[in-house]
Amino acid sequence: MIYKIIFLTLFLFSFSNAERQEVRIGTIDNYYASKITKTQLKEMLNEIETQFESQLGFDVFNYSNNGKPIDIIYMPDMKLEKQIAKKTKRLQRKKEKIDELRRFFPDEQVRIDEYQKNLNKFAAYINKMTISLNSYITKANKRRDFNSSEYKKTQLYVETKQKRIKREIKNLRKERRTLRRKLDSYNKKIHSLNSLVNGYNVLNNQITRMSRSVKKVKGKTFGLKEVSLKTYYKDGKKVKEKTVKTSMTKIEIYGFESKAKLKVILAHEIGHLVGIPHINVKNALMNPILQQSQIDNLSLIKADIRNFKKNF
Repeated sequence: MIYKIIFLTLFLFSFSNAERQEVRIGTIDNYYASKITKTQLKEMLNEIETQFESQLGFDVFNYSNNGKPIDIIYMPDMKLEKQIAKKTKRLQRKKEKIDELRRFFPDEQVRIDEYQKNLNKFAAYINKMTISLNSYITKANKRRDFNSSEYKKTQLYVETKQKRIKREIKNLRKERRTLRRKLDSYNKKIHSLNSLVNGYNVLNNQITRMSRSVKKVKGKTFGLKEVSLKTYYKDGKKVKEKTVKTSMTKIEIYGFESKAKLKVILAHEIGHLVGIPHINVKNALMNPILQQSQIDNLSLIKADIRNFKKNF
């Protein structure tokens, strides 16, 4: 069986030639000592044997001390899988940053718009003050009857207003610089978001390509093929014969997440051990993809039974 990183668990089989087999428990790696015992494994094999026989009506395999070994071997994660896991963590961190920035922009845009709106009001207020003062100065310049006291008073008023307008213009420029900094910061964050999104897409594509090529063997049935070629003449014609003999040797299990999954892996590989090929039928035990229905309740469906009776 092959587990295809993240989504699918597949079985591996590359030979055929169905015949009854005898099996036995081989080596169980210490890594799995706390997960499965030989007694539990033998009980599991007995359950599979009973299930097969009751549904097929004939014996498919038996347990024997001289049978083909079933070894449970610990196989650590491959380097490429570790790289995928590492990149996946980086991808998650990028996504978190992207989500954080995307939450930031709407509220910040509202704040910037409000700030700009207030600055526009402030600038309009200064313009209004300036227009009013210019109008006052124009009217004052048209008068010809100023005495010294009135002239000084008018001059003081104009100077006071001019100072106030200059002060407000200074404040406006300061606020505009503040707005510019806010906009610069906002634009830098947009640039950061674009870079993050671009980096996210690149990384995601890398993980997708790597994941397509990564396969982790969970279980495999081994066999030896002996091919014989024979050439002879019959009735004056040259005849070529090809004979293929397959000798099944053992089953190896490399990993399982639960006893229920282990049971399905074993049943599937025993099917291969006796020469039963894959079938692309949903919920079938011999489907190349591990079926959840089989994990929930190991059972041969009608397509499996036809497959066994056809090939055994």
